[in-house]
Amino acid sequence: MKVSILNDDQFDEFFALVQDMVSEADFSEANPDKHVIKMLVKYSDGVVFVAESDGKLAGFIAGMVQKYFFSLKERVTDMGFYVKPEFRGSSAAIRLIQALEQWAIKREVNDLYIGQTTAVEIEKTQRLYEHLGYRTVGFNTVKHLH
Repeated sequence: MKVSILNDDQFDEFFALVQDMVSEADFSEANPDKHVIKMLVKYSDGVVFVAESDGKLAGFIAGMVQKYFFSLKERVTDMGFYVKPEFRGSSAAIRLIQALEQWAIKREVNDLYIGQTTAVEIEKTQRLYEHLGYRTVGFNTVKHLH
């Protein structure tokens, strides 16, 4: 499993992964928009890592540097994290998280927040994060208003 920063030649395959993630998620009515995603990819304080197996993308993690709303201190938060079902349980997820951790360290950011908003395999995902040294400090809630 190879992990690298997304390159322009991989964008269409990456966009298909985003569509897969959204279709599987609680927010499946949110239609991915290529222009919005391209802005994130080009954002100087953001990054997208992709995991590749046999020349095909197996997953991705997108992150960005943000300041706490009350402080100048920075943190990295994930903007999206997805591994194709057939690669879940492989090294893809771990390698993607480690790549984002190393990116944060290079940017001298100490805090990395990774969430779970898809509502897919919540407990399994939480156990993975805890196995990698993360601790749960909050949770997500949603109320669909329409």
